[in-house]
Amino acid sequence: MNIENMEEWHKETREIANGRAEDIKKEFLKEVDHLIRSGASGNQIRGLLFGVALENIADRYIRKRDKDYKNLKCF
Repeated sequence: MNIENMEEWHKETREIANGRAEDIKKEFLKEVDHLIRSGASGNQIRGLLFGVALENIADRYIRKRDKDYKNLKCF
């Protein structure tokens, strides 16, 4: 991929991410509510609750943890 194509890919990817951010925010709030209704309590750390909610959402996006996944995790 040449530099011009890379810059265009970067710009397009950022635009897509910006649009998805609103969807992910809604999913995150729904997942937090779900975890609270499922038994999360004040005894648990909110950061942990938020982290689990984010993991649950991420699992919906990541179908397989293959070589490409492992490569991106290294960055």
